[in-house]
Amino acid sequence: MTGTYRHDEIAKLAYEFWQRRGHPFGSPEIDWYAAENTLAVRYSQEQSPFLGVPFESEEGPYRAL
Repeated sequence: MTGTYRHDEIAKLAYEFWQRRGHPFGSPEIDWYAAENTLAVRYSQEQSPFLGVPFESEEGPYRAL
């Protein structure tokens, strides 16, 4: 999952998340995984050829059965 972004980017964002959570003791992996996922989404959106193109299903809008 760390193909396009660097270790220092993840560490910086994880630290920011940790600060926002009030500097809790233990469980640093919570902030690390959140940072990895945030960066993965950010980079995938930047690289997507469909950015800004609304997706509409061929079957029409969702209907509850």
